[in-house]
Amino acid sequence: MRYGYSRISTDDQNLERQRVALAREDCAEVIEETGSGVKVRHYLDALLGRLQAGDELVVSELDRLGRSTGEVVLMLDELTRRGVALRILATPSLDITHEDGRLIADITAALAAHERQRTRRRQEQGIAVAKAAGRHMGRPCKMNGQQINEARVRIADGEAVSTVARAYGVDRKTLRATLKR
Repeated sequence: MRYGYSRISTDDQNLERQRVALAREDCAEVIEETGSGVKVRHYLDALLGRLQAGDELVVSELDRLGRSTGEVVLMLDELTRRGVALRILATPSLDITHEDGRLIADITAALAAHERQRTRRRQEQGIAVAKAAGRHMGRPCKMNGQQINEARVRIADGEAVSTVARAYGVDRKTLRATLKR
């Protein structure tokens, strides 16, 4: 049996490109998953548990299986040991059952992990620059400056925090955190 697997890391991304590529491969089943490759991938784990000798796993790119080099290498070892073929559409000549193909797969996995680290570092630098410039990071504030000032006055006048929070449509914890800032 031929199985396809596609994954995106966030809801902002789109599975369509992978869907189209896997649809051309005549897979008996295509598993789709949304979530970081670093976190647990329940659908991939379930699919890997079902694969048997002679089955083929098809992915658009090697990094869809995981971003950690060690994790991908262990998965390649396990698939090879179990007699499961792996086809990576982005590198059609790659055959992990031969030494040279396996070397290329290991290098590709290492490059994907390196790129992920570079992306994370650039993101952290961008966040630091934005914070230094005074930009608010995270979710937008639920209350504007005037509402915050009014809430402070109301609480100082003895009104209950829960009543004030309800008046502005926020939770008590949200109001307290907002007033601390």
